[in-house]
Amino acid sequence: MLGFEHYLDELERQGRLLRDSARQSALSAGVPSCPGWSVAQLLAHVIRVYGWANSVLCGGRPEAFEFSAPAEEELFEVYDAGLREVVSRLRATSASAAVWTMAPAPSGKLFWARRMAHETAIHRVDAQLAAGFGVEGFEPEFAADGIDELLTGQATRFDRSGLSQDRTISLTPLDSNASWTLSVGPDLLSCRPAAVDGADLTVFGLASDLYQWIWNRAGDDDVALRGDLTLADRWQQDFTVRSGRG
Repeated sequence: MLGFEHYLDELERQGRLLRDSARQSALSAGVPSCPGWSVAQLLAHVIRVYGWANSVLCGGRPEAFEFSAPAEEELFEVYDAGLREVVSRLRATSASAAVWTMAPAPSGKLFWARRMAHETAIHRVDAQLAAGFGVEGFEPEFAADGIDELLTGQATRFDRSGLSQDRTISLTPLDSNASWTLSVGPDLLSCRPAAVDGADLTVFGLASDLYQWIWNRAGDDDVALRGDLTLADRWQQDFTVRSGRG
């Protein structure tokens, strides 16, 4: 994990980029990385996530949060307020506060700072893809942390129903001192912090590209693949986080 302030800096920076990129598109424009979503729906989703995180950080039960999307003419105003509030709430939360988290973490405060930074970063990519003016890359340390956050904290939400046998996928960012091997199967899901020889599929790339690839925001041409290429297809089709697309 990175430090709390690092996550908060990225949350604020990625949040500004997301908003500015969304303003370059019509609210009705489609988001190619989230089929069926418009830019308006993308903004509403992020607003909902910020509100949910704020509720949890205040001690609320995660299943008790209720949300109504704002009117389109209010989306940017509500988005800006939500971003400010989640940053402020994270700063005000004690490191020792008993806060619900989706996965084990050193503290609830750190977990939610990390989760919100990466949630915002990936949806910033969505906003830039919708705008069509190119996607800004991520610095390697943050991107590698995002890969780790997905593989070790979010992978339990992967859809593995299409797998008939156990398989291994190794992922190695070439500009970061980190690697992972994901073992997946009908009744298997585990991740180890190292690449292994003989993995069914090995994926290489710059950390920024690999980060976007594992979130299905980049294509196979953006990384290097070795081994069973059908597993790469399976990743794009089935290994998606089951929450709307992110």
